[in-house]
Amino acid sequence: MLPHPDEIPGKLTGAAEGLSQAQRAGVCVCASGEGLVYDLRLGNNNSDRFFEAAAEFTDRVLIASRRFTGSSIDDYASYVRVELREADRSPGEYALDLLVLGLSLRRYLGAAENTARWAVALAGELYWYRRESPWSKPLADLGRAALGRFFLAPKIGCKPGPKPYSVERLVCLTDWLQATGEFDQMVRRLNNWRSFLSTLSAEDARRWMLISVDLFDWFEVEAAASLQAYTAGVDEFLSTVHAHRGIREDQIFCGREPVEYHLAMVATEIMNRGLRAHFEQMPKKVVLVPACMRGKSASACRARVFGVDITCVGCDPACTINRITRRMRDLGATVYLVPHSTGFSRWLERWQREPETGVVAAACLLNILSGGYEMRARHIASQCVPLDYPGCQKHWRQERLPTNLNEERLVRIVTSAK
Repeated sequence: MLPHPDEIPGKLTGAAEGLSQAQRAGVCVCASGEGLVYDLRLGNNNSDRFFEAAAEFTDRVLIASRRFTGSSIDDYASYVRVELREADRSPGEYALDLLVLGLSLRRYLGAAENTARWAVALAGELYWYRRESPWSKPLADLGRAALGRFFLAPKIGCKPGPKPYSVERLVCLTDWLQATGEFDQMVRRLNNWRSFLSTLSAEDARRWMLISVDLFDWFEVEAAASLQAYTAGVDEFLSTVHAHRGIREDQIFCGREPVEYHLAMVATEIMNRGLRAHFEQMPKKVVLVPACMRGKSASACRARVFGVDITCVGCDPACTINRITRRMRDLGATVYLVPHSTGFSRWLERWQREPETGVVAAACLLNILSGGYEMRARHIASQCVPLDYPGCQKHWRQERLPTNLNEERLVRIVTSAK
């Protein structure tokens, strides 16, 4: 039986106290001198400590999700498997779905309910044209940027209406998220919740939503206490660089709060655990790396292009992609470059058609959740590795900074089945 929200033990017990203790202990450090939005290294040579912290906190999240839901989360999992005919996922991934529901309700429901309906509808139309008519992309993106800047993004943070949570309000929320063009994979998970909740009484549906919000509130406080040191630059970025930008298509994408980075950290760990056994069974391994990892001579990069395949030819000895390509080749894995996250789906189509291939995708934290969900939906045996820090000019910086990742962790993932 689904527990009543008021009966959940320890909803926020110790959370605020833990946060203040962490702050007094100096956990929250200033952003690095490079002005990084997030940094998983914290002044160290690598991000090993981050992965240890993320794994430990993920264990706590999974325990907490069971405390909040009891065995009722199994009802949702069964519905998704049986009624929606979705391949079975790990228990942690269903808990992640609940956190995504809580995040969406807490952070974006107010925006959805306070944005003019015509603006949401127009943004949705422009997003459709952008995907279906490549020739219209520049004009559609300009229109979406203007709508985002003046009508959608300013509403984020608005309080939702006082009415009880309901499936109808969830419909309004998913319409808004879909219209932004930034939450496609999250919307797919929310649609699963819409379908499941519509089979319940209004009171039980409301109770599920309340529990998801309570779980997210617990997560936000506890994640800040455990992981905020790695996202110390986010608030400064939002209050300075992001606040003074003009009309930009990435307004909403780059405007994420620290908790959304923290959720991506936990999502990486949860999805990697859920897919590890399948990945290790694959005889062939490929590694997808973003083009922002290229060295200082990126403008002169002579990477080989064949269809959607982009491979390094070793033109720059100092380039990180060159080094990773050579190292992965020695381990029997092939490295491919992905120019930008917007083209990620095109690259995944190939690996979806090659079911004997395991894919390791390296990405910025804010692309991890959507990328992981999409690879899961395409039945690709995959693992994710977050970039240690973001550095591309398109979203984060005035001057490009070559990015990097934890190579030893990448090696362990690729060789785990050998």
